Amino acid sequence: MNPSPNRLFFVKMIFLLIAAGILFSSGCKKEEATEPITNPPVPPAQSLTLSGSVVDASSQSAIAGATVKIAKLDKTVLTTLTSGTDGTYSYDASSVTDSVLNLSATKDGYAFGSATAKISKKTNSASVPTIGLAKLVVATAPVTPVAGGTASAVSPDATKPLTVAVPPNAVAQNITLTAAVVPVSQTPPVSATSGTLAGGQFGPSGTVFQQPVTITFPLPSVSDPGTTFPLMQLNEQTNEYTNSGFTATVRSDSLTASAPVTHFTTYVISEVITLTVNLGATTTAATTTTDGRAYIELSQGRANANYSFISTYQRTTAGSGGHPEGAIRAYLKSQADINTLSTTQVNQSYNFPALPTNYQSNGVQINPNVPGKGSWTYRWYKLISSTAYTGNITCNHRPSPVGFTGSKNQLVDDNSKTGWYWRSHDQGGAVTGPY
Repeated sequence: MNPSPNRLFFVKMIFLLIAAGILFSSGCKKEEATEPITNPPVPPAQSLTLSGSVVDASSQSAIAGATVKIAKLDKTVLTTLTSGTDGTYSYDASSVTDSVLNLSATKDGYAFGSATAKISKKTNSASVPTIGLAKLVVATAPVTPVAGGTASAVSPDATKPLTVAVPPNAVAQNITLTAAVVPVSQTPPVSATSGTLAGGQFGPSGTVFQQPVTITFPLPSVSDPGTTFPLMQLNEQTNEYTNSGFTATVRSDSLTASAPVTHFTTYVISEVITLTVNLGATTTAATTTTDGRAYIELSQGRANANYSFISTYQRTTAGSGGHPEGAIRAYLKSQADINTLSTTQVNQSYNFPALPTNYQSNGVQINPNVPGKGSWTYRWYKLISSTAYTGNITCNHRPSPVGFTGSKNQLVDDNSKTGWYWRSHDQGGAVTGPY
């Protein structure tokens, strides 16, 4: 007996409903089996920023309005900045490929200051020492066309003053004469083979005289009368020297040298110096940041930490008449990156680097080496490195070498710990790394 058309239709409808239910049930179970992604999204990389400050070398108070120049080692100036009211400045160095940059700072009433910034592209961080400027003690005196005038500034490092004598008929109108001793340790290095014996800043800067005026420099050590030295002038725009064409001659007292000049600027007495520095064993010790932690950990953003340390210096041989102490210290700083003048404060800028591509998938953080969910952080570990050194110095007016010893202290990366760390979300917050 054949089924009726109505019965066949009813059977077909039941079959379709059952099939649809199976499909619907299967789809729901598949949806329920998929775990939602809970790993955080990949954070953006931060720009690499140099952050530093300019302070008074004596009081350590902030100096606002200082002109700061950042340059490559080949003296190419990258930027010129002005320190803020708190003495700080910053520069986006993301596109800089150099690992070392020269910093310089100037301001009216202060001596020249310099420092060396170190950049690590690997850790996206920068070490920037604080630049300390020595305040100049300025002597003033009135000068008239008829009588001329004289100004004398006392040097803390010498028994003789810095003196400027303007003769009558040297100026066409009344001026106020200024003179200030510039510490040798605060002058830029003249060259790789020449240092400075003495320096002075004279004003009004740019004044041109109708006949020569005499400037007399105090010398840091006894020199033979009649010895001559080239007088270099500092271009305060480029912080570089040019030969002024004037010559300083040691006077009969053996402790001063005089030179005739026809215009005012910053002058230094230059001489050939040979410096030898032998670096010895290096030791490191763990240090902490300003908040007491042994490392800086960031998942995003930027942070700074300050470290302070000082390099030691001791002369071992005085020699007859001695050698210029300031020249030794200035050359240790310029040629061997050893600052023995005061405590150095280093501002360490940490900038979150880009997360490697194998640590991310579809815009979220993953760890191919550890199962489960979690997120990446980057930790920077720093060490104070102390390197013993010995050396000696000779100069053309005192050929007998003078020996010295000390230790060079600096901030270095602890590459064994610095790197990416993984924090698991489903294992009690366990942290592993670096990777």
